[in-house]
Parts: sequence; C-alpha cells; structure tokens
Amino acid sequence: MADAIPLVRDVLDKQVVDPDDCRVGKVDSIVLMPRANRPPRVLAIEISQTAAWRRVHHRLGDFAEWLRAKFEPGQDRPPRVLFEHVVRTGIDVHIDLPWKRTHALVWEDWLEDRVIAKIPGGRRGGKK
Repeated sequence: MADAIPLVRDVLDKQVVDPDDCRVGKVDSIVLMPRANRPPRVLAIEISQTAAWRRVHHRLGDFAEWLRAKFEPGQDRPPRVLFEHVVRTGIDVHIDLPWKRTHALVWEDWLEDRVIAKIPGGRRGGKK
C-alpha cells in the first residue's frame, strides 16, 4: 500500500506545478470515488474557481459555474488532473503533465490571444 497523503494538509489549496515549473493554478477541490465497503478512492484534483466558491457557499459555486459554462471557451467541465499524475505533494503539488494538457489556463490563453496580444507590448514572454 502506498504511503498515506494528508489530503487537506498537503494537497487542498496548494499551488499546482508542472514538470517545467509552470504554475498551473491551485487545487480547489479533491474528487473522490465512493466504493462499496471500502474507503473512497482519490480520483482527481480540480483546478477551478467554481469549486473554490462552492466551498464558501453552494449558491456562489452555482453562480461561478454558470459564468464558467457561459464564458469560458471550449470547456465542458472544470479542469481536472487525475491523481495518478500527482508526483509530489507538500508546499506545492507537482504533476507530471505539462500545463497545456491540464486545460487549466484556457481562460488565460483566450484572454492573451484575443485581448492582451492586441495591446502594444502586451504579449507576455512565458507562463511562469
């Protein structure tokens, strides 16, 4: 059996970092899969302001979800990273996926391409 990971202490609200040290976002939710007569299995981490607002109040989460569904380009659900891609936890949560594969920065990419890039000097050099 693998070593136990204190999920709330070492995963929830921690910065997610990809293999290139790019900050992807924060862990806003932990997705569990219930199992009959066994402890739940940790399925994924969610990088989503919707999940963060839902932790404050379910109506705030519902409103954030409505905004995300209406305005976030090309996303049918909040970004999730399967827990099998988590390689290290602690101060940050390190994953073995590049940030592009997480789809967590879709909104930022859309804003950069459609708004920031049109401002003189607005193109940023990297995702760090």
